[in-house]
Amino acid sequence: MKIIAHRGLSGFYPENTMLAFKKCLDLNIYGIEIDVQKTKDNHLVVIHDEKVDRTFSGTGYIKDMTLKELQSLNSNFKNYENNKDCKIPTLKEVLILFKPTDFIINIELKNSKIKYKHLEENVIHLVKELKMERRVIISSFRIKSLHKVKALCPKIPRSYLISKKFYKYRLKSIIFSKVIKNKSTYISSSYSITDKKFIKKCHRRDLQILCYTVNTVEEYEKLLKFKADGIFTDFPNILSSIDK
Repeated sequence: MKIIAHRGLSGFYPENTMLAFKKCLDLNIYGIEIDVQKTKDNHLVVIHDEKVDRTFSGTGYIKDMTLKELQSLNSNFKNYENNKDCKIPTLKEVLILFKPTDFIINIELKNSKIKYKHLEENVIHLVKELKMERRVIISSFRIKSLHKVKALCPKIPRSYLISKKFYKYRLKSIIFSKVIKNKSTYISSSYSITDKKFIKKCHRRDLQILCYTVNTVEEYEKLLKFKADGIFTDFPNILSSIDK
């Protein structure tokens, strides 16, 4: 089963920072998962929340701050406040870090709440510039974004993100029809909805299932038994050591 480090080694280090990513380099895992947004001056940055408040020493939206302003902030993670590798990185920095490796980089487009203009185009342009089209997976909660990605670069694998709330209130058949129409390779689903029946439905439609966020041995072994294709975890160093 594919082990993907959720925002880097985020169970031990500040999430989505170069430190959390560097700590993954020596791990025997499939890849990492990162979140991408855009700054006020149109730089692609790696951070999960639309605002900096939870993870960094500032307040406000990513979209309202320049790259220089964002990178002046310190981490809120105890004992890492002054670590130079715990700043907000650019997408380019992260991709360059992993380019010499065999890691797959799952890039989540964080545009379900804020519709960043040309986010898909900017991400694909950078991936092509670095010649990493076969090294990334692009994921999004917005099927329209995945359609854009497909049009821009069909050979890049795509993954449709599904939350528990989304799955509960939308017809399941509509979800699958959207993904099949997009010719996506993956569905990335919340652990709370990823049971044996759901995984079988995905496999019957030639869709691989990647499950988030799996942080216990019990959850891992359950999904392994159900034949899930991969997981996102904050503890890739622990779960990757389990006998597969």
